[in-house]
Amino acid sequence: MPQLEDARRYLEDRLQRLTNRVGAIEGDLRRKPSADSEERATELENDEVLERLSHDTIVEVTQIRGALARIEAGTYGTCAKCGGAIDAVRLAAIPDSTTCRNCAA
Repeated sequence: MPQLEDARRYLEDRLQRLTNRVGAIEGDLRRKPSADSEERATELENDEVLERLSHDTIVEVTQIRGALARIEAGTYGTCAKCGGAIDAVRLAAIPDSTTCRNCAA
């Protein structure tokens, strides 16, 4: 099934890039704070943005791992709510989708 292998490759590549991003974000968050109070205020604001990015990235990593597990289990492309097929167009747009269009609405 070429489409399934394409999805697997895309998801694995995306997972690697996101994992690298989380590592970089965590490294930035662990940096030594500036001694300058004005600079420190800016760093704190930036840290809030980085923490949100890290959280969002971790959520996406979890979703991708779930999709890869569904590929391994043979349930990828099956709606988690109704058990029907998730159409190829939806999977192409949202490869980690767990629901068909009807159930997602």
